[in-house]
Amino acid sequence: MNASSPAADAAAPPGYRPVYAYYVTFVLLFAYTLSFIDRQILGLLVQPIKRDLGLSDSAFSIVHGFAFAVFYTFIGVLLGRVADRRNRRNLILLGIVVWITATAAGAYVTSFLTLFLARVFVGVGEAALSPAAYSMLADYFPPQRRARAMSIYTSGVYIGSAMAFIVGGMVIAATSRSTEVVLPLLGSFRPWQAAFIFVALPGLAAIALMYTVREPLRREISVAERAAPRDLSHLRSNLRVYASLFLANGVTAMITFGITAWLPATFIRQWGWTPGQIGPAYGVIILTFGIGGMLVSGFLADRFISRGRIDAALKIALVGTLVLIGTSLLFAFAPGPRTALVAVALSTFFLGMPVALAPSILQAITPNQLRGQVTSIYLLLVNLIGLGLGPFLVAIGTDYVLGDEAKVGLSLGSVCALSAVLGAVCLLSAARPYRALLQRQWQAQA
Repeated sequence: MNASSPAADAAAPPGYRPVYAYYVTFVLLFAYTLSFIDRQILGLLVQPIKRDLGLSDSAFSIVHGFAFAVFYTFIGVLLGRVADRRNRRNLILLGIVVWITATAAGAYVTSFLTLFLARVFVGVGEAALSPAAYSMLADYFPPQRRARAMSIYTSGVYIGSAMAFIVGGMVIAATSRSTEVVLPLLGSFRPWQAAFIFVALPGLAAIALMYTVREPLRREISVAERAAPRDLSHLRSNLRVYASLFLANGVTAMITFGITAWLPATFIRQWGWTPGQIGPAYGVIILTFGIGGMLVSGFLADRFISRGRIDAALKIALVGTLVLIGTSLLFAFAPGPRTALVAVALSTFFLGMPVALAPSILQAITPNQLRGQVTSIYLLLVNLIGLGLGPFLVAIGTDYVLGDEAKVGLSLGSVCALSAVLGAVCLLSAARPYRALLQRQWQAQA
């Protein structure tokens, strides 16, 4: 599309204040980062919790994965509907209160059941955040500025993941020097119990900051849309493009969760690294290449959209996914750890592109009244497909196809390459109907 397209000519929304809009973006980023720290801190406390609560590996895995993920994804669909009808700022505030309270409650658990319930409410609280946040950002920014803002917010995935290990490790190290930690007014705790309280405390700052955020006016709603019922008929009418985009995001997430689950094991088993070596190395890669890929993709998408290429975000996501095929194969057949780290760095950079742009791609074709629900469906499939299949398929490849746990790197790289191929096919399938739907959206709003 040429420079006279609606995307190029779209005016900033009435009352658009860039400085304040980016302030809101960073407040939401802060909350998103904390949510990842709170949800992942449990992974650093495996041994002391198992010892003190008498849990088996399988019982702990249920608490760590199932208790959080199932309620996070399915409650998220309901809360996405709430985000489309009610005050989104207040919904996020309520969610933060619930999840930091549930995180702190981890300090008081005494059994499998109480820990399970605490993790359920962490998932319920965090499920309120992203559907409302993406919907708010879509109203705070004009279309040609959204990709950048949403990529900043989405970078909380990488920042939170890295900080969970860095900050969580520091907290545990600081509290593990004694057998008991005494906190004024709260009581005495074992070190792992105190860790839950310490990581929950920054949530109070997130609550205070969210009170400075105003609920934005819902924009880009035509007269016909205002009169239409707020159901999912729009998705059914455009099933091909939405199904392709949802599936693309789900299989791409298999790469994210597969790497997270099995990258340390690859370096430990194949090249004799210690957790203390691969942990910081991967953390640095996440904070540099991962966030870099997200921010670069958001900047490029906004730049091209402002020049009239309204489907630029999808094309950039497609390019990143195609490159992932090559970087994944490079990792699969890496002859040594240095080559493998280069492959991981490149994969992390280009993986950041489809991950960062997915929300803005979906928001661009979704009516305002459905954005929260579409985001929640997107998160549901990302977690069910990505988290459910990614790590599992790598394990199947190692145990039953290759029959050698030392070849986990080959299995991981192969699963990532196959996932990238499927993701690229899905994005290609969505490309033409996506562009057509975008054009109709712009014409309806003109």
